[in-house]
Amino acid sequence: MPRIAEESIEQVAAANDIVEVIGSYFPLKRAGTSWRALCPFHREKSPSFHVSPQKQAYYCFGCGAGGSMFKFVMEYERVDFVTAVQRLAQRAGITIIEEASSPEDGRRRQLRDRLLDLHRLAAAWFAQNLLRSPGGSGARDYLKSRAISSEIAREWQLGYAPDSWDAFLGHARQSGFRDEELRSSGLFSGGGDGPLRDRFRQRLMFPICNDYGEVIAFSGRVLPPSEDPAKYVNSPETPLFTKGRALFGLHKARRPLAEAGVAIVCEGQLDLIRIFESGMQNVVAPQGTAFTPAQARLLRRYAETAILCFDSDRAGRTAVERSLPILLAAGFGVRVAALAPGDDPDSLIRRDGAESFRTIVDKAPDYFDFAVDEASTSGAIESAAAKTVLVRKLAGFAASLPDAVARESLAARLGPRFAISPQAFLAAVPKKAPAETEPVDELPASEPRTKEPDPDVLLLIHTALVSLEARQWLAAQDTADVLANLPGLPLLQQCLASSFDPSDTTATQTFIATLDPRGQSVFASLLMGRPPTNPVTIARETIQTLRCRPLEAERKALTAQIHQAGLLPETIERLQSQVIDINRRIAEIAGSQ
Repeated sequence: MPRIAEESIEQVAAANDIVEVIGSYFPLKRAGTSWRALCPFHREKSPSFHVSPQKQAYYCFGCGAGGSMFKFVMEYERVDFVTAVQRLAQRAGITIIEEASSPEDGRRRQLRDRLLDLHRLAAAWFAQNLLRSPGGSGARDYLKSRAISSEIAREWQLGYAPDSWDAFLGHARQSGFRDEELRSSGLFSGGGDGPLRDRFRQRLMFPICNDYGEVIAFSGRVLPPSEDPAKYVNSPETPLFTKGRALFGLHKARRPLAEAGVAIVCEGQLDLIRIFESGMQNVVAPQGTAFTPAQARLLRRYAETAILCFDSDRAGRTAVERSLPILLAAGFGVRVAALAPGDDPDSLIRRDGAESFRTIVDKAPDYFDFAVDEASTSGAIESAAAKTVLVRKLAGFAASLPDAVARESLAARLGPRFAISPQAFLAAVPKKAPAETEPVDELPASEPRTKEPDPDVLLLIHTALVSLEARQWLAAQDTADVLANLPGLPLLQQCLASSFDPSDTTATQTFIATLDPRGQSVFASLLMGRPPTNPVTIARETIQTLRCRPLEAERKALTAQIHQAGLLPETIERLQSQVIDINRRIAEIAGSQ
C-alpha cells in the first residue's frame, strides 16, 4: 500500500469542505452554525449527527462516531485511509503524491493506473458498439428479449464485443497503449511474444468493477444462436483483477447492503441487474457459482446475513453447499431463497413481478431449517440411515460456525426435529472446520475497545488541541509519573508531539486524520464542545490536580484510620503528623504552579 505525502493530505483537506462532502451522501439541515442529520452509523429517530464547517469535523452525540472528512469517507464507504484520500482527491480534481516504498512499487502503481485507463477505454468502446454499431443489433435484440432497456444498459455500462480478432486491439494501440500493457490487461489472448488478438468476440459484455466503481475486468456472455459451449468468457487474473476477490454489483450495492444488513446473493449478472432495478438494491453476485473466503470477508464489511438465491437445479444446490461453510466461518447468518424448478430471479420477476420475488426473499428460511424442511417434505429422512446421513451433513456445516454458543444454539433447535438430543447433534460436529489458507487483503482491523479517557487527561487534550501555547507548556513538563497508566494518555502524547496550528483548520484536520478511529471520535467530540477559556491556566491547574490526586487519596486513608476506635495516643499522633506532612506537600505543589 503506498504512503500518501503529508502535503497531499493537507491539500486534499483544504480543497474539500466537510459539509459538501457529507452532504453529497445524504441531506444535511442547518442547525445554527452547524448542520445535522440522522446518524448514518446507528439507528435513531431524532438527529444527533452534527457537522461543523468551522471545525471541519463531524460528531454523533448518540453513538460517539466522529472525526475528519477522511474518517467519514472511511466509515461510510468502508475503505482504508489511502483510498479515502484518493477519493476525496479525485472529487476535488487534485493529483496526489504517493511515496512508494520502492521503485518496484512505483512501477506497479504506474502499471495499475495504465490498466485502469485501458479498461475504461474498453468499457466505453464496448458500450458504443452495443448502442450504435450495426454489428451490435443482435446484442440489442437479445437485451430487448430480456426486457433490458437502453437506459439500464447505459447504467450498467453493458457493451458488445464484435466478431473480430483485432478490432479493439487496433483501437487500443491507436489510443497509445503499448503491447506490454496490452499483454498485462487480460483483454487480449496470445502469450509470450506471439501475436495479440481480442479475447472477447461476438459477446454481450458486462464490466466488472471494484468497490469504487472502476472497471477492472469483463465477463462476456455468448449470444444466441451461437452454440459455443463456453457460455461465459471472463478476464483472467491480472494486476487489477483476482476472480476470488471481486463481487459483481458491489460498487452500486454498498450503501443498500449496509443499511439493510442483508445481502441477496444471486448467480448471474442479468439476475443481479433485474433484482437491483426492481428495487432490491442490496444484491451482489460472486464471480462464479460459489463464494471464496476473500469474497465472504469483503461482503461481511457490509452485511451480517446472506440470502442465497441460486438456481434450484443440482448445480445451484451444489453452489449453496459450497458457499455455506465459507459464509458461516465469516460470521454470516445464511438463509436460502428457494425458487421453483426452472425459475431464476430474472424470469420470476419478469413473469410475476418484483413483489413475488421479494416475498420469497423475505420468507427465506435459515439454511439448516431449509435443509430439514426439504428432506422432511421429500421423505428423505424417513429411515434411520437417511436421518443419520443428514445429521452428519448438517453437523459438518455446523463446524464452520465461529463459536460454541452458535453451535449449541443450533443443536438445541435441530435436535428435537431429528428426535435426538442436542448433545447427540453436537457430538456429530467435527472438532475443527477446514482451515482457510487463501490469503486476502483486508482493511485494517478496528481498534480494540479501550477505556474512556480519564476526565483530567481529556481536559488536557482539549487545551492542547485548541491552544498551541498550552500544548507547548504541557510538552515541556515532566509529567511521566503523574500521567502514567491513565486512560487516554497515548492520545495526549500524540497531540503533544504534533506541531499543527489550532487556528489552521486544514492542519488540525490533517492531524486528526492520522489518529486511529477511536482517537478521531474523541478529538471530534472535543472540537464540537465549548473551547476552554484560558487554556494555559486550565492546563496548569489540571496538572496540579493530578499531582495532588495520590496525596489526597493517601490523606483520606490516614484520616479514616485516625477516626478508628481504640487507637493508642502515640499512633494517633503519628498518623496526624503524616497528614500534616501531606498537607504541606499539597501546598507546595499549589505554590509551584
